[in-house]
Amino acid sequence: MIYMSFFIGLILICKGGDWFVDAASKLSEILGIPKYVIGATIVSFATTMPEIIVSVAAALDGHSAMAIGNAVGSVSANTGIILALSLFFLPVAIKREEYLFKNSLYIGTLLLLLISFKDRIFDRADCLLLLLAGILFLVENVKNAVCKKEVSNSKRKKEDMILHKKIQAGKNGEKKVKNKRSKWKEKQSSIWETFFWFCIGAVCIVAGSELLVHSACKIAEILHISEDIISVTIVAMGTSLPELVTTVTAILKKESSLSVGNIIGANMIDSAFILPICTLLSGEKLPVSLQMAQIDMPLCILISVLALLPMLIRQKIKRRDGILVFSIYAGYLLYICWAI
Repeated sequence: MIYMSFFIGLILICKGGDWFVDAASKLSEILGIPKYVIGATIVSFATTMPEIIVSVAAALDGHSAMAIGNAVGSVSANTGIILALSLFFLPVAIKREEYLFKNSLYIGTLLLLLISFKDRIFDRADCLLLLLAGILFLVENVKNAVCKKEVSNSKRKKEDMILHKKIQAGKNGEKKVKNKRSKWKEKQSSIWETFFWFCIGAVCIVAGSELLVHSACKIAEILHISEDIISVTIVAMGTSLPELVTTVTAILKKESSLSVGNIIGANMIDSAFILPICTLLSGEKLPVSLQMAQIDMPLCILISVLALLPMLIRQKIKRRDGILVFSIYAGYLLYICWAI
């Protein structure tokens, strides 16, 4: 029954996260926030919602080991499994300038985490630089989105001018008056419907996170293993399912940039935002285990560097990069299982 609770909690979080993010995006659009800003900010958090909620719930319940383990373990799982799959199935040439800033910022954020773990305590003082890195990432996303929008607008400029000439003043006047009220009513209806799904998604996320954290702790007790291990393996892999789905979809569509960019973005948000949010909301210092400081976090940095550095140096993704990253991560999992 406890295993069933774990999977039900996971399903509630993933599905609730979809509803919550979709509704948040629609509400923002209704309120007049540009789509490119929504895509660069709210949607960036879409696939990482399970990791954020589970870690926050664990921290608030006093399970700091699970909060930290899920945050770091999700980054490792995203890199060692999902990014490795993308590197293996989509070996292509890339442009260094597209990834240089974000990859450098991401690796720098992981190094900041490693440094903050050295004293075996994560507190509010450690949050500042991580949050700054996360904000820089979001700002860069918005800048990229603005640039893409400007390029798109310039391409459509001629079409818009032609269309504008065809629409004469007064020609559509009556139609606009007739449609004005109906559009207003549709907008009001859309707001309430969207707000309903926003609330449903939030409830599912909260309920699912409580269920998952509680059942994961019970599973750890039953199997006589630490929360550290259960969080960096089972919980982390479970909350990484949204990233897996989006990456598999990108692989099937042969969208290499989309799959790599999705994982880098998810990992950046996981590493820059989760632990600061947990610390600030709980108001407590998070103790860091010896295994996390000396094994889990260094491993996370190692596979991230091995996955991302080659594409910046030779501007090409090769299958062997994916094989190497996956092999190291698999060896890490075997070591953990052996050490239990």
